[in-house]
Amino acid sequence: MATLSMALKPRQSRALAIVLLVVAVALGLALLIAPWLAFHRHYDVAIDSMTDRLERYRRVAAQGPEYRKALDAVRAKDGRRFFLKNTAPNLAGAELQDMVKAAIENNAGRLTTISITAPKDDGRFRVIGVNLQLFASTANLQKILYTVETQQPYLVVETMRISPLNAFRGFKPAPGNEPEVNVLLDVVGFAYAEPEKK
Repeated sequence: MATLSMALKPRQSRALAIVLLVVAVALGLALLIAPWLAFHRHYDVAIDSMTDRLERYRRVAAQGPEYRKALDAVRAKDGRRFFLKNTAPNLAGAELQDMVKAAIENNAGRLTTISITAPKDDGRFRVIGVNLQLFASTANLQKILYTVETQQPYLVVETMRISPLNAFRGFKPAPGNEPEVNVLLDVVGFAYAEPEKK
């Protein structure tokens, strides 16, 4: 440093000292101001983000009345009417059994056996089923199936096996009598799964 100061003239030495002072002050200010600017930038970004989020929330809140109207319209359609009223599997099975039994008896069918199958869970819903055997003429069987599948709550015939009662060759029913068939059916209905007990 001594050799550098001897090589410089006093004017150059002062200029160099001023430049070094300016650089030192600039570095000192940069060290002091840089964190403040970083915090300022961080909070500006946070404020912008919160302002943007607030605007989105306001837009969503403005749509609230429309969504309430849409929800009320869905509630008015009463989607629960398509499901069995009971949520407990045994009660829902009894409800399904009564509905199928009434459909058969009201359409001149003869029910021989009926049993409730084990319930199966299907997401939010529970599938309740019954196996049954009945005797009916072809026309009455058509009415029974129509009644089962068009009533509310909705019921679905999953499987059906039909076999004639008099299957021997050359059988001819008496005039005015329609032959009966033996029918095995699996009918299912849907119920909401029981809420978990707390």
